[in-house]
Amino acid sequence: MTLFELCNEIDIQSEIKTRVFDFANRFDFNIVDKQLKDFLAYEKMEEARLELQVILGDDEENVKILSCMLKASADIYDIYKAKGISDKIYFDTMKCYTRFIDETFKITGRLYFDRYWWTTRQAGCHLFRIGELEYEIKHIENDIVINLHIPSDTDFSPHAVDDSLERARIFFAEYYPEIADKKYCCHSWLLDSKLKEMLSEETNIINFQKRFEIYDKGEADTEFIEWLYNTRTTNYKTLPENTSLQRNMKRYLISGGEIRNSYGRLL
Repeated sequence: MTLFELCNEIDIQSEIKTRVFDFANRFDFNIVDKQLKDFLAYEKMEEARLELQVILGDDEENVKILSCMLKASADIYDIYKAKGISDKIYFDTMKCYTRFIDETFKITGRLYFDRYWWTTRQAGCHLFRIGELEYEIKHIENDIVINLHIPSDTDFSPHAVDDSLERARIFFAEYYPEIADKKYCCHSWLLDSKLKEMLSEETNIINFQKRFEIYDKGEADTEFIEWLYNTRTTNYKTLPENTSLQRNMKRYLISGGEIRNSYGRLL
């Protein structure tokens, strides 16, 4: 898989694709080969990203680092093929780049890549999109957990979540049997117990919460505003009120409430 083939397969935005191709045609990726290969080691991937940024230097709109992330993601296609992992899972996983750029455009009005701090996981073969959810093979001290992530375009219905979880269990049993019995965990604002006061029992979010044992209430954060309101403002009085959750959350925040990124284990 080449970088150019990957960009076409995941329908990356044409303006971004033009910039990436222009850079890739002029750049010698051998210069950063070590850093891109180090993404494959979970313990090294963050250090490798920082080294990569130093090597790339000034990077207007992060086109250079996006190109390198896409190159690393294209290179690991061979790992998927060697393991027998389907093209569907590979491309569903790599469509994160297109989705991230779309998400940033909705908020800023600019076609711009700003998730380079996250995509080492996809580019290092540590995170897979299986159906509606993403699953990260996460190293925590001397253990490994399978961490669930909820993409912004997820069908969050109970049936779709059930299907994804079942497919994930099959996936890890077949391709990563050494970790198939590890705990499934989630760290998300969607697990905050306060949401039960804002939503009915039948909603998809509450149904999702019921799947987990919450073992840590987590840290207070405002990052969820980006996902719920498509904005990064913390001027709560200006937040939209298009859904009941938006309205209830807005009242809660204005009154001084906070939302926590809670930690849960799948029951």
